[in-house]
Order: sequence, then structure tokens, then C-alpha cells
Amino acid sequence: MSKCKIALFGAVGKTGTTLLSEALKRRAKVTAVVYDVNKVLTKHANLDVIWGHMINSDDVLNHVKGHDVVMGVHEPIPTSPSEHVKAVQSVIEGTKRAGINHLVVVGHPIHKPIENTIEFYDSWKPILRAQKEALKLFQREVCLQWYYIRSAELEPDPNTGKLNQPGHMLFTTYKKEYAIPVNNYSSFLFDIIEKKSLFYKAEFELQA
Repeated sequence: MSKCKIALFGAVGKTGTTLLSEALKRRAKVTAVVYDVNKVLTKHANLDVIWGHMINSDDVLNHVKGHDVVMGVHEPIPTSPSEHVKAVQSVIEGTKRAGINHLVVVGHPIHKPIENTIEFYDSWKPILRAQKEALKLFQREVCLQWYYIRSAELEPDPNTGKLNQPGHMLFTTYKKEYAIPVNNYSSFLFDIIEKKSLFYKAEFELQA
């Protein structure tokens, strides 16, 4: 991926840091766009760190020009689920305005523990609703090549009061949807980016 240029929004926290490390390991040139530049502790010749936020479409437009792939990490929270929908709408708009075709958004709280209780299921519902609304925004895009990682449905058992945890996330693309393991998502994701980036001219089809 030596010629791939990635604009990464939210390159802080466990998820953002994991994606940043994977990108640099694969020799991508990364512009990390974060709300606090002091929180990015990684130093690398292929890394630039600038201030910005994916919830502002003008920030997206201004910071992603000249990149091959736009990535955004925005994990919805139960107390403010609508912010996730706004962030997705913003990064879609900014990416399109910048003339970039490849957009990846991670919307699943990957490192948040999932409890196996009905009470937790009720608290998780706003997150699922926000992700479904965000997915609708993606599905309206007919020209953008987008990829969205979101939470799988939790299945409560009313008899036991426990959840049947799916153990995977949903990886939805502009063509199809797949279940991917939580513990290996970054390698899977960058395998796709490598094959979809402008460095690889041919179209790539995901294998079921």
C-alpha cells in the first residue's frame, strides 16, 4: 500500500489507534484528523496529524483533498445517538465534495463490553437505531464506494434474561453485506482498502 494516501478521522482511542497502526504498518501515507492533536502519540515519517472533526463537512472537505481513501471512526453512544448519524452524513458530504470515491466508516463500539442482560439490551437499542439510520444514508449513495462497519443485532432471550451474543460485526458495502470477526477487523479492513485503493486500478470483488 506504499502509494495509498488515507485521511483518517478519529485516530485516537483504541479503535482509531489500531487502524492508524495498521495503516502505517502497511506503508500507507496517513493524515490523522483529530479533535486533540496532543492525543496522537504515534510518530512516523508517513504520518501527519491535524486538527478537525468528521462531524463538520467543511473539515472533511478541506482535509481529505488529495487522498485516495477517507476513513472515519465514530462510535455511537446511547446518550447521544443522533450525533453518529450527523457524523456519517457530514463525512459522506465532505468526501463527495472533495471528489474522493472510497469511504470507510467504523460505527461499531468495538472495544465496548457487551453484557448478557436484558437491561444492557435496552441500553444498546439507541446505538442500533443510530447505525440503521446511518446505513440508510449510505444506501442512498449510488456513485460513492462506501464501507460501513456496524453492530450485529443482539438477541435477547426473554425466558432467561440473557443475550445470545453474535460474536461478529456487520461489514456492509455498496454491493453486499458480510459478517466479520471483531478480533481481526483491522486486518480484514485494510486487505479491502489495499485492493480498492487507486494504487490497484482493477475492480475487486469481495469473496463471500
